[in-house]
Amino acid sequence: MIEAPPPAVETLSVSKTYPNGTQALQPVDLTVQQGEFVTLLGPSGCGKSTLLKMVAGLLPPSDGRILLWRQPVDRIEAGDHRLSFVFQEAKLMPWARVQANVRLPLDLARVPRGEADARVEEVLKLVGLEKFATSRPRELSGGMQMRV
Repeated sequence: MIEAPPPAVETLSVSKTYPNGTQALQPVDLTVQQGEFVTLLGPSGCGKSTLLKMVAGLLPPSDGRILLWRQPVDRIEAGDHRLSFVFQEAKLMPWARVQANVRLPLDLARVPRGEADARVEEVLKLVGLEKFATSRPRELSGGMQMRV
C-alpha cells in the first residue's frame, strides 16, 4: 500500500494578536494537501493575508503552530520542499530593471549568474515580458508588474 504524502500545510489553532491588542486572526485549523488548490474567502480585514503571511514565515503567529510538510515553518528551507508567496501588490525594487527584480530570488539562493540569467530569460518569455527585461517597474502596467 502506498503511503500518502504529508499535508503541505497544517495550521493548528493559529492566531494573531498584535502588540496594540488588535486581534487580526482568531484560532484557525487548516490542512492543505500537496497539490490541492485552496481559496481563502472572507470580508476585508478578517485575517486572510495575515494567515498567508504566517504560513510563508513572514509573520510569527501569536499562538498555535504552523507545519509545512510536517516541519515547523522556520525549518522549511532545510528540507526538500519550497514555498513561494505572491503579494497582493507588486513588490518590486523600483530602481532595478525587470531582469534584476526577477533574478533577485535566484541571487539570494546563490544560483550561479549564468544559470540565473538563463532562467530569468526563460520565465520572462513564459509570461510575455521578454521585451521588457531592461525596463524599470514604473514603465510597466500594473498587470505587467504582477507578472514580474
